[in-house]
Amino acid sequence: MSLSVSVAWAAAPDAGQLLNEQRRLTPPAQRGDLDKAPTVNAPLGGDQQAGLRARIDRIRFTGADDLIPEAELQALVADAKGRQLSHSQLQALAARVTAALQKRGFVLARAYLPRQDLTQGELEIAVLSGRLQSGAHRVRVTGADEALAPRLGAIADAALAYGPVRYEQLERALLLINDVPGVQARATLERGDEPGTSRLDVRAETGRAWALDASVDDYNNRYTGQWRIGAAASLIRPLNREDLLQASVSRTDGSRQAALVYGFAVGASGLRAQLATTWLDYHVGEELKPLDLRGTARTVSASLSYPLLRGRERNLWVSAEGEQRTLVDDALGQTLRDRRLNRLSVNVYGNAWDDVLGGAQNDFGLGVTSGTVALREAGDQIADAMTARTSGSYDKATWRVSRLQTAQALPGWGLFVGGYGQISARNLDSSEKFLLGGPSGVRAYPVGEASGDNGWVGTAELRRELRIGNGLAAQLIAFADYGRVEQHERPWTGALAGQPNAYGLGGAGLGANLAGERWTLRASWAHAVGHNAGRTAAGRDADGRDDRQRFWLQASFHY
Repeated sequence: MSLSVSVAWAAAPDAGQLLNEQRRLTPPAQRGDLDKAPTVNAPLGGDQQAGLRARIDRIRFTGADDLIPEAELQALVADAKGRQLSHSQLQALAARVTAALQKRGFVLARAYLPRQDLTQGELEIAVLSGRLQSGAHRVRVTGADEALAPRLGAIADAALAYGPVRYEQLERALLLINDVPGVQARATLERGDEPGTSRLDVRAETGRAWALDASVDDYNNRYTGQWRIGAAASLIRPLNREDLLQASVSRTDGSRQAALVYGFAVGASGLRAQLATTWLDYHVGEELKPLDLRGTARTVSASLSYPLLRGRERNLWVSAEGEQRTLVDDALGQTLRDRRLNRLSVNVYGNAWDDVLGGAQNDFGLGVTSGTVALREAGDQIADAMTARTSGSYDKATWRVSRLQTAQALPGWGLFVGGYGQISARNLDSSEKFLLGGPSGVRAYPVGEASGDNGWVGTAELRRELRIGNGLAAQLIAFADYGRVEQHERPWTGALAGQPNAYGLGGAGLGANLAGERWTLRASWAHAVGHNAGRTAAGRDADGRDDRQRFWLQASFHY
């Protein structure tokens, strides 16, 4: 390999980095719309009620053994003992117990006063635990076709216990049904056919069997064409198995990418599987075009995900994915690198909402990846053994956390604070490295800026939501980003070329988003704050430019 090619190769993106740049964080899940039943305790009230009165010295409960401990029940009604109570006050005691049951999540449970003799000073409060009726008709689904309705019913049935029904079980059942591609559902509880039971009535709506998306943005690497156009098509439940088939393509001046993803349900518990393959080819342009740097990246993967918690206020998923990557890079018609990565990742991620300071959405994720790198070019093996030593096994951990805080006193205002990063145990292949720059990182720097084995990015955004009318919504943003990167977990002689191994980048800017029913426009401007210690000897960023300002634009359309 000639010296000129080696120097150019060090500055240019390779197949692994370009594949890495296409990865985007998953958007946070949205709060569900289930209504909560009231849980306010009913007061006993004063003693002015007219009618029959009875002195109550002892209170016993029947039917509540599996719902609330006896000591807690007795504490609920302790103030009633030793008093003369009217009929309405006795009913208030039962209402108090009902409220306590519902606060514990037993949505159908009810306390009542059976016919009894109170002359001995003992009051019985009976509890109906609240169950769905038995048999195949405990869940009824309407609005879906004959093939889909029983499958939706099976999902609800699997989430609902055959004992007392709890809020979280109903939430899980309905949200898992809404997770089925193309399905929107609401549910009500109706009187069951058996005494003291209920039935869940699910009203499902199914949309069309396909969807189309298109987008244009400047989110790509300058050396392969910064402006990118893309299109995607989705077939919703093509095999009528709660499945989704998605195909997407994108193109820039110097790259083409295609992906095919098929996801489907495994049983009725919420477990889903996904099979995917992607393909990318590129050739480097701009000032490096004469060197004819080009290559390909191909991936195949299979994954499983399962919702450990699925509710209106809290969600928690676990997923596992196996993936194989084949990455090839050429220069001047010769293969420089040909490598294969086999990797297994396990991730736990979720979200939760709270009512602090007006309410907030919290998101988090933790992941662990283990893999191997096989170098299949002799020259690459020799060079790697003398430098980064990426060949062989590797491990890394990733994390992300964020909070979107609303302000009760300032409707329409919000504060987003978040961060993400990774930690590695050794030097990584370019497809596994952490990247600081770009529209999803430190926005004042280009895509591909500050690549390293370890790193993190933190962001703070002040957001203002605006309703314009005619179905339009706008969002104004002021933001600040900062991140740090460690280029090499284990530096070698000559690896840094005068640069520090670890350094930080910062920036701040403004953004605006505008959304209609089927389209979204996003624009942001960012200005670098501080010095880029990772610049080239010529004082350039990773895109070959000396520019302290960046503009990011995206238009997307959905049909």
